[in-house]
Amino acid sequence: MESLEVLENHSCPNINMNAYDGKIEIRGNSMPENALSFYNPIIEWIDKYSEFPNPVTEITFQMNLLNTSSTKLFSDIFKIINKIVESGKSTVNIIWYYSYGDDDIQEVGVDFKEFTKANFELVAVND
Repeated sequence: MESLEVLENHSCPNINMNAYDGKIEIRGNSMPENALSFYNPIIEWIDKYSEFPNPVTEITFQMNLLNTSSTKLFSDIFKIINKIVESGKSTVNIIWYYSYGDDDIQEVGVDFKEFTKANFELVAVND
């Protein structure tokens, strides 16, 4: 399975997905004009990865801005993450970074932590 990389711009996050080492990173602003078309290839990649995941999957989120449509599509990503965990094929560890004092991004992380079945750590960082 090939890796997937998307370079960030002012409205879309940097995405790095590597099936070989089981590392997935989503960092930056997520406010694409059409979130569905932006995230569809990412969701498809994760869904395909879920069939034969690495024994350990490390997922890093470090969001600066996150709009409502992106949050909805993150929910779809977390459903696939739960599928990976339930399959028993991979131990999934998620780190959700947020800027210290950014209550909005922290709260989104708290909501996803309650939703997911993966190991989930919330980490405040000073920018």
